[in-house]
Amino acid sequence: MKVNHPDFLSDVMDLMLDAVCVVDRGGHFVFVSAAFERIFGYAPHEVIGTPMLDLVYPEDRTVTLQTVDVIMAGELKPRFENRWVRKDGRVIHVMWSARWSEEHQVRIAVARDITERKQMEERLQHMAGHDPLTDLPNRALTMDRLQSALTRRDQTHLSVLFIDIDKFKHVNDSFGHPIGDQLLQKIAERLRNSVRESDTVGRLGGDEFLILLNSVGSAERAALVAEKIRAALDQTFTIGARHLHITPSIGIAHFPQHGSDEELLIQRADEAMYRAKSAGGNRYEFFDALESSDESSNL
Repeated sequence: MKVNHPDFLSDVMDLMLDAVCVVDRGGHFVFVSAAFERIFGYAPHEVIGTPMLDLVYPEDRTVTLQTVDVIMAGELKPRFENRWVRKDGRVIHVMWSARWSEEHQVRIAVARDITERKQMEERLQHMAGHDPLTDLPNRALTMDRLQSALTRRDQTHLSVLFIDIDKFKHVNDSFGHPIGDQLLQKIAERLRNSVRESDTVGRLGGDEFLILLNSVGSAERAALVAEKIRAALDQTFTIGARHLHITPSIGIAHFPQHGSDEELLIQRADEAMYRAKSAGGNRYEFFDALESSDESSNL
């Protein structure tokens, strides 16, 4: 039995989950397979003759054009990724395998929707770097951000705030860990609302938090933020029918005066926090090199 090859290939293409696209030298669609509508939302007749670049996510257009130049120069691109805007406005991630046909003067490409995979990768990456209870950056991510901040060439002033919740153990012992967990979530929310988006609020573990104030400008500015945090946490927390009152002890270390690396800054902020706690809590203290030296000599 003879097979009509053009019809046969057309049927195969209609069954493909990936979309086949053909674009002319000017960047206009001249052919798209049936799967194009499933991936991009547009029926083939809606895009034929239109510029391919119009559907590319605006922030990805420059790199897409650079890749087009490479393909048209004769290089095969088997795994190029960029983002597109569907007809319904949703942004999707697409992986392309593309080549230039010199004979036909067109680019031939196969598109695969990898949005679900990208979203899963983003979720896993988020989970790896965030505390599951409060959704704050965990210790590893917080340390990474501090290291990155300290290596920035334009970094002149940075403050580290080490925060410990006074008598938090009493909450767990009196009301149970579920109430304590809800309280930690509400504490995290107030901490986030007390700083800028450019700052980092991280949870080190238990009832200890670390805040990185990037480009804070001065130690005095860091003190204002610390007082804002103290006042925010000093307000009553309502959890169900319970009204809870907690206070923080906050230690501050300022870069570069109190240290030039992340471990030293955190250590000194921790020391300052313990001084605040020893003084009764519900306060902030700066690291004091003289007092730290005196304490060491008395050991």
